[in-house]
Amino acid sequence: ALGTSLCAMVLPALVGTYTHAKRGNVAWRVAPMLALGSFIGAFFGGRDVGMHMEEDVLRGGFACLMLVLGVKSWRKGGR
Repeated sequence: ALGTSLCAMVLPALVGTYTHAKRGNVAWRVAPMLALGSFIGAFFGGRDVGMHMEEDVLRGGFACLMLVLGVKSWRKGGR
């Protein structure tokens, strides 16, 4: 199921990248390092953190992150 989900995200990601690039919204100077950092973080995070941490702790951390980002977006939208 995880592999299928990852494959299902590839096409929308490529289309989104193409669309934003066409409109000049992609910082190509930053993109390679951002992609590399994301890959490394996802790999080691999934391997070292995700496999050795309790599921409830991961869910709680994710919930807190979503709450913080939601509040930040909500506050920024009011400007």
